[in-house]
Amino acid sequence: MSGLSKVANSGASSSVTSAISIDFARNFPPPSPLIGDRLALAFDELEGIDIAGAIRFPRFTGTARDRAAAAGWVARRLGGAPDPDRIVISNGTQSTLLMLLASFVQPGNILLTEELTYAAMKPISSLLGIKLVPIKMDDEGIIPDALGDACIRLRSEARALYCMPTLHNPTAATMSAERRAAVAEVARRNNLWIFEDDIYGVLPETAPPPLQTFAPERTWYILGLSKSLAAQLRIAYTVAPSETIAREVFWPGVKTTNWMVAPLIAEIATLWIEQDTAEAILESVRADTNARQEILQSSLASWAISVPPFCYHVWLDLPPGCSAKDFEHAARTKGVLIAPGGSFSPTSDESAARFRIGIGVPSDHQTLRTGLDILNDTRNEVAPSYTKARKG
Repeated sequence: MSGLSKVANSGASSSVTSAISIDFARNFPPPSPLIGDRLALAFDELEGIDIAGAIRFPRFTGTARDRAAAAGWVARRLGGAPDPDRIVISNGTQSTLLMLLASFVQPGNILLTEELTYAAMKPISSLLGIKLVPIKMDDEGIIPDALGDACIRLRSEARALYCMPTLHNPTAATMSAERRAAVAEVARRNNLWIFEDDIYGVLPETAPPPLQTFAPERTWYILGLSKSLAAQLRIAYTVAPSETIAREVFWPGVKTTNWMVAPLIAEIATLWIEQDTAEAILESVRADTNARQEILQSSLASWAISVPPFCYHVWLDLPPGCSAKDFEHAARTKGVLIAPGGSFSPTSDESAARFRIGIGVPSDHQTLRTGLDILNDTRNEVAPSYTKARKG
């Protein structure tokens, strides 16, 4: 299978069937009821401008207006609006990461990641011939001493660190400000670039400041919109360490990749930020996420569940002796998809006895309840069989 085929076929579960009816394997925000009306209003607004001209050509790095809107949106996390000329607007976080890895890590070198990481990192790195090395985590995320030890052991082969400090996927861990400062200092001491994925960072009402605020000279800060507003909004705002390096890294990819954002998506995102529609949708997503968490706690009352407010991905334990792959198969036969733990391991497909579910994907609360009830029944069925097998 080619590298591109691996990317196309990557996912939490590759063996799906037509019987699948409830999808917890993917991870998207709950569908806001505001989306339809606000999209209609946006299209009405676009009728008043030269829309044909606005979407005629790709928006390489975004227009000045796009970057100004982006600066205002990322300001909520960075403590102030960065220079818009440091911002690159791309076709989502994956596109940004592809460009960054190709530019700074390169084939044969090492990218450091958390012990569990974004599932797309494996196929992207494989495509580029880059080796992933996981760094041990605790309840806050990546451990600074473990990061430092890896840098000493690997020396110049380790070029960059990719991490998700806020509502980490899949564990939902969030680094404290003190932890972020320590991680930034280790990166500075060892001359590591930092690729900070803050795609869930605007969901909490309050969250510690990004790594970018501790090490701005080496951090590429990435804030996508698809996980906080709407899955359809495939766009990411990347704040580079400087305007010069932003252009050096992204401009060459114009002729070799498709990292550039679709003009219509950029226009809608900019309009929504300017008119505070993005803020209204974010509040709607937060409210529905917490409502879904209440359903989760009620439906899986016998499970040990700990999930932060405003987080819609949940990391769950299985009964002793039950593998995530076996549980995934059992759930799939009942029409429910989950993401087994091995999906998030940088170095192995082996599934730990844990799995992730995305409670934002079901279209309504009743579908969510039904899917959770099926998972509960599935666990009750598999647990006795594993207990019996161990005794035998």
